[in-house]
Amino acid sequence: MLNPTCSSDLNGLLIAINEKPEDIIHAMPWINKNKNIKSQITSFVLESEIQNKRGEIHVWTIFCVQKGEVIGLIGVDSMTHQNGDFNFGYWVKHSFQKQGIAIKSIVKVLSWLSKVHSSKVVEITVNPQNISGLATCKHIIRKIGLDENMFKKSLITHQDDEILYHTFVFPLEKISWN
Repeated sequence: MLNPTCSSDLNGLLIAINEKPEDIIHAMPWINKNKNIKSQITSFVLESEIQNKRGEIHVWTIFCVQKGEVIGLIGVDSMTHQNGDFNFGYWVKHSFQKQGIAIKSIVKVLSWLSKVHSSKVVEITVNPQNISGLATCKHIIRKIGLDENMFKKSLITHQDDEILYHTFVFPLEKISWN
């Protein structure tokens, strides 16, 4: 289940992150691993609430109803790498990975985005060394009927290193949910 992320989700989110903190660092390249992750995530959640009201960012927690816990984050924001309208990102708690949760959540958010926003172009940016993240992105690209080998290269600074990421850029109206 997806819930709009708010400060009341913060404790559950921090518990989920503590399971394997390096996963959130891979998902959010702006996190500085040499600083307190809790304070950075707290700032992110609070800033997201403000930016959500302006339509600049939309972030949801992925919640497992059966276990009663936060198991991930998913969101779209206007900080793009290849001039799209929105950039798309997600993170799933380590013990819930490889269960199709990211793909189900991405499909729901893209479907919502295509109905609610006037955005025309969406980006999903992934570090090609993140094998599972790349596989998820390629699965989504195939699912919406596009070529998984068509991506642009984006140079992103991550933990003081410049890394060549793959950015999949696609028109929102091209999505067919077959």
